[in-house]
Amino acid sequence: MAYDNSVPFSFRKNGIFYFERRVPSDLRRHYSSSKISHSLRTRSAAVASSRSMRAAQQIND
Repeated sequence: MAYDNSVPFSFRKNGIFYFERRVPSDLRRHYSSSKISHSLRTRSAAVASSRSMRAAQQIND
């Protein structure tokens, strides 16, 4: 697992980008884990960046 600074809230595993972010403290009671993590289903940094920002915005909302 390698964190990639070019794509926010992401890391790479076997060349695939994954989104990872901590759950905000006020929402932790709604989640079973303190982190949200899922595959962005891409090897492209540009696509991963847009998908990662969209996922982060959904968490913020």
